[in-house]
Amino acid sequence: MNVEVKDISTVKKQLLIDLDSDQIDKKLNKAYNDCRKKAKIKGFRPGKAPLNLIKKLYQDQVRMEVTEDLVQDGFSAALDEHKLSPLAPPSIEDLSFPEDNSTLSFAATIEVLPEISLDSYDDIELQKLSVEVDDADVDAELEKLRQSMAQFKTIDERPAQEGDTLMIDFVGRLDGVEFEGGSAEGFTIEIGSGRFIPDLERQLAGLELDQSYDLEAVFPDDYHKAELAGKKTVFTVTVKSIREKEVPELDDDLANQISGGEMETLEQLREKMTEYVSSSKVSEAKGKNTEEMLSCLRDKVDFELPECLLVEEKERAISAARSRFLSQGLEQEMVEQMITANQERIAADAENTVKNTLILEHLVGLEKLESTPEEVSARFQSFIQSSGENPQEVFDRFKGREHELTGMLQREVLMEKIIEHLLAKVSYKEAEKEAETEMED
Repeated sequence: MNVEVKDISTVKKQLLIDLDSDQIDKKLNKAYNDCRKKAKIKGFRPGKAPLNLIKKLYQDQVRMEVTEDLVQDGFSAALDEHKLSPLAPPSIEDLSFPEDNSTLSFAATIEVLPEISLDSYDDIELQKLSVEVDDADVDAELEKLRQSMAQFKTIDERPAQEGDTLMIDFVGRLDGVEFEGGSAEGFTIEIGSGRFIPDLERQLAGLELDQSYDLEAVFPDDYHKAELAGKKTVFTVTVKSIREKEVPELDDDLANQISGGEMETLEQLREKMTEYVSSSKVSEAKGKNTEEMLSCLRDKVDFELPECLLVEEKERAISAARSRFLSQGLEQEMVEQMITANQERIAADAENTVKNTLILEHLVGLEKLESTPEEVSARFQSFIQSSGENPQEVFDRFKGREHELTGMLQREVLMEKIIEHLLAKVSYKEAEKEAETEMED
């Protein structure tokens, strides 16, 4: 076998593979003999038909099967010979297998990992972010809790007002014609939440129960549907119900209710919320520092990204976004339009994600970090909790692919370890104080 490797780019290679007649004859003879044992030919017992007759009757079938085997065997041997690890299945082109079976040749194009040259990161300096907790932070979280415990009372004696939750039917018309996606029944909206067309939501206050109104509204100029952006429309809105939010007092009773009886006083709830806010601020600061550090690392090294990794990451991001939007109750058509409108941002994010991963994997090897069985097991438990599945469901889903699950968990452990390692190694600068005003000077 002869193999020639051509560099198409730093991450793309073409393998020109030629198999000799000995390899081909050996594979063909075995295939014809196997076929002879199984062939059912009138006048002959299985395995007794003349080989020439077998070749005549089954030549096309055997050549097709042998071609596939020879290509796979030749490709695998070429990878071993040149110590190449493709990131995805190859693209096979220029396949040639003459009728005389003298030779078989083909070209296999693959993508491989780029070579990364990054040995130092000690000069990276990150902003030291404040994680101090003040009373305003805690008060804001307590207010969120209070709002989450609100009850709703149906209103029928007054018009809707700011803060009420309405259930409405509406039909939108552009130039007198209903437009796609502009109608709904039983639509729920809280006045003032900012979840509806702004110009229309402002007019919901003052509407009365069981009444219909024709309301003029102008779509925002940056509306995700270009054909509606900036257009004046008329919505026929019918109010089906009005509910008033009743928010409980922030007191000991609420603390007891929220904690399921574990806390008796508001002060205990405030202490618990202080711990939560502190933890959240630490996590938020770590996240921001991580993003800043990754940005610095990306700026320090330049290398080509394999297209197959970019496509895979982009598809993963789109799938995650689609699932998230649909779970929020958005219509399929609107979700697809939002994804289409954000293709450039999705592609840019995918590029950064792939580059981050390759840099971190390089640094894992540079720092000689390894995962332990205990860390992988802990990561599996975390994976179970986040997925909402039980362990058996996960095992069933990865049945036959257990090594894939283990590899995924090991990579996640190593990604966490290298980020922790890097954040501990880089330096930090204090946040700049706000300049004093000229009057104060």
